[in-house]
Amino acid sequence: MVVRKLKPMNKQAWVGNRGKTRRLLLAGVVFLIPLLIYLISSNLSQFPPLNPWISAYEDGQRDAHQHRVENPVAQGSTQQCSNNFQIHRLQAAFHASVTKDEDISLKSYLEGWTELQKFMNALGAVFGFISDELSSKMKIIFQYQHGETGKAYSTVKSMIQFELRNDLVNFNDLGGERPESGCRTLLRLHRALQWLQLFLGQLRSSHENSSPYQMCAEAYWRSLGKHHSWLVRQAAALAFLALPTRAEFLRILCVRDGAETRAQLHSSVLTIERVYNITQHLYAQHKMLELP
Repeated sequence: MVVRKLKPMNKQAWVGNRGKTRRLLLAGVVFLIPLLIYLISSNLSQFPPLNPWISAYEDGQRDAHQHRVENPVAQGSTQQCSNNFQIHRLQAAFHASVTKDEDISLKSYLEGWTELQKFMNALGAVFGFISDELSSKMKIIFQYQHGETGKAYSTVKSMIQFELRNDLVNFNDLGGERPESGCRTLLRLHRALQWLQLFLGQLRSSHENSSPYQMCAEAYWRSLGKHHSWLVRQAAALAFLALPTRAEFLRILCVRDGAETRAQLHSSVLTIERVYNITQHLYAQHKMLELP
């Protein structure tokens, strides 16, 4: 019997195979991360709230999450639009958040975000992990509003002043045993708000053959993506691939025709932009735009 000796793999081939393996593993991780986050978030939501008054906030969120399950667009319904999300309610909430002295009411701000959640949930279950992450940020601010120092969290300006005065904002890192900063939490919502503002703006000026994927991705890279890690950016890019068509977006927006779509989107984008600019100015005044 002839025994053949296996030739040792040269270094170049070994490195090449190892590189292919790493790329395959990385691709698998990037694909599974959004799904795992979403599943974990969904399972955690089954536990009762730690504080009884948090349930009031969760009751206000129930319609947004229920819409993800009963989304007529995702299920191929012939309904013209969903009665759950209507863009005029989104505009009204953010418009009400702007105070006379150029401040932002956090109560109305969160109401506006609740409407934005309904919009994102209408895009399909793949966006559930993004919506749930934003919901956790909203819950933190809601919790502070109903806590012992709730008055300090009535507006963005009062929150910033209170947390700076009481050394509740860590400018260096996320470590330590300090409680979650309301300023840092709102900054995450603030960055996401710019993303959706840019996306809705592009949707308004788009034509029939425009790609929602390209519009959403471009808006993301110009705003929220600049603050995310490489892995999160890849996960977001995968999620954008599942966006519905432009025609389906118009049904989600619940408008009657193209002219109304442009008018409603124009008004909403201008209102969201004003809210964003006021918040941006307040954070810039205190050098808080780059909080870790």
